[in-house]
Amino acid sequence: MSPGGAHLEILELIDSLEELVIQARRLPVGGNLVVDRKRMLDVIDQMRLAVPSDLRQAQQLLEIREQIVEEAHEAARQTLERGEHERARRIEENSVFREAQDRGAQLLMDAEARARQVIAEADATAAAHLSEAAEAASKQLDDADHYALEVLRRLEAQMQAFLDSIRVSTNSLQEKR
Repeated sequence: MSPGGAHLEILELIDSLEELVIQARRLPVGGNLVVDRKRMLDVIDQMRLAVPSDLRQAQQLLEIREQIVEEAHEAARQTLERGEHERARRIEENSVFREAQDRGAQLLMDAEARARQVIAEADATAAAHLSEAAEAASKQLDDADHYALEVLRRLEAQMQAFLDSIRVSTNSLQEKR
């Protein structure tokens, strides 16, 4: 069947439908028509058969196209959704990484400050102990000098007493002679 022949056949079938409507009986009330149902359905079936296969294929292609477009839209939506999740995840990772870096830098600065403080405290404590030790050593030296002076004075006094005793003994021996 040629495409031109299909068009003519469809037009003839449309004419048949029109003829059925014209031949239909009018109802007395409301102006409705009574049509021969069997003949009407036969004409409709013939019209379906007379529709060119190209038109049916075009309709099928349109339906397939619509399905593909819907699937593409759904795939694009899912891709966008995955991209948005990935973007959010990376932002979160980047944010967590930056926070960790900032926290690490802060901890390092705190540790360095604490170390400087501990060193300063240790220096102050060492200086205080050194000062106390120097004072104690100076006092011990003073005490040792005082003790040595006392010992030497007693020793001098004893030596003087011995010398006086020796002189007296020597003088007494000389006088006896």
